[in-house]
Amino acid sequence: MKVESNIVVSEFITKMEDLLYHEDNTHVNIADKVAKQAYSLNRFQVPYYVLTNEPSQDKIDNLHIVNVNLEKIYRNYPDMSLYFCRIFMAFYFLQAHPEIEKAALTDATDVTMLNYPFDRVKPDVLYMGDETNFLFVNKLVIDRNDPEYMTDFFLENSNLLPTLNLGIMVGTRAILVEYLGTMVKLLTEAKLKFKQGDPKFHLGKYEMGISNYVAYKYFNDRLVHGREVSTIFSGYQEHSSAWFKHK
Repeated sequence: MKVESNIVVSEFITKMEDLLYHEDNTHVNIADKVAKQAYSLNRFQVPYYVLTNEPSQDKIDNLHIVNVNLEKIYRNYPDMSLYFCRIFMAFYFLQAHPEIEKAALTDATDVTMLNYPFDRVKPDVLYMGDETNFLFVNKLVIDRNDPEYMTDFFLENSNLLPTLNLGIMVGTRAILVEYLGTMVKLLTEAKLKFKQGDPKFHLGKYEMGISNYVAYKYFNDRLVHGREVSTIFSGYQEHSSAWFKHK
C-alpha cells in the first residue's frame, strides 16, 4: 500500500482495556467514531489513516481504516497498555512508508483540523499540542510508577514546563520517526531491565510521562507548541489560526 505525501494518522485499538476512560471498545463502528475528524480533514482534502487491530475497510472519501498486526507488539510486550501500543503502531507505520513527507499524528475521536498545517511545517521541528497546566500538577505525567530517571527529571523541571499532549504531533516524517523511535528505544530498554530485576525501570500505564520526557529531554531546542499548533486544550475558541482543535 502506497500512501500520500502529507497525511493525518490516528490509532484506534479495540478489545484492550481503556484504563483512562473505561469505555467499552469491543464492538465499535470505527468510521462513526472518527467521523468528526475525517470530515474536518476532508475540507482540506487531507487523507486520513486510522490504524487499528480490526480488519481493514474500504476507503470512505478521505478515510482509510487500515489493519495493523499487533502480534509483534503483543509477543514482545504482552503486558503493555494500549497507550504504549499506539506509539509502536504509529512508529511502524511511518517506518514502512518512506513516501510520506509530513504527517500529523492525532487522537482519533476528539481532534479536528481548523487550518491546513503542512505548508508551515519546517524541517527538523517537532510540533506538539499542549495543555493549560504544568507538569507538576498532571497526575498522568508525575507517575511514580515510571522509571526513576523520568521521575527525577520531572521533579527537577516540572514547575517550569507546561504539559505537552501526545494527542497532536506534527512534523516531517524524519523527525516523527526520530521522536517515536526514541520512545520505542526507552520503552524497550525499560521492559528489558525491569524483566532482568531492576525495579527502577518499572513502567506505568500511561504514555504522558515518556512523551513529555522525550520531547523536553531530547527535542527541547527543536520543539514548538502553543496556539500555532492547537487551540486551548478543552477550551472554546470561536475563531482560531491554530492547526487543530483538541477537545
